[in-house]
Amino acid sequence: MKLILAPNEFLDEYILGAEFAINAQISSNAYLFWKGAISAKFENSRVVFLHKKTIPDKFKDVAKKCTPLNGLVLTSAFCSFTALAPSHLVSSNKSKFYELVELHQICGIKFINLKKFYDDLWLDYDLRIYIEKCKFFSPTPFEKRIKLTETLCLGYY
Repeated sequence: MKLILAPNEFLDEYILGAEFAINAQISSNAYLFWKGAISAKFENSRVVFLHKKTIPDKFKDVAKKCTPLNGLVLTSAFCSFTALAPSHLVSSNKSKFYELVELHQICGIKFINLKKFYDDLWLDYDLRIYIEKCKFFSPTPFEKRIKLTETLCLGYY
């Protein structure tokens, strides 16, 4: 079964398909032939995640060696979810937003710890968030916002 993940869905129950294939020394598409396997992707992404509970028994030890993805989402999913330009996630960007997030790279694929980001801002996980320049926000009682940097604010609802 193939699933499309919501852009704010944590990857707690998944492992990275590419890392699993490397560790197991099998084709990255082998999961397509497993009975009952559940794979997932974020919309408009080619990165595949395998549900931990549907890994065949003979590969359970390999799955345990994969990097835990608890709280993580793809940076591209985070950017589409929040409307943040990907350029804000690099140190050369003057907005300094990258200092507020925990970034990870696994097999050349970039992730952000969305759960920690929510926790750091004391936000509920089910809130929708968006990030844009503070000057585009309505005055305070009309729009809930948190100032992140000198130029960026986070809105939520």
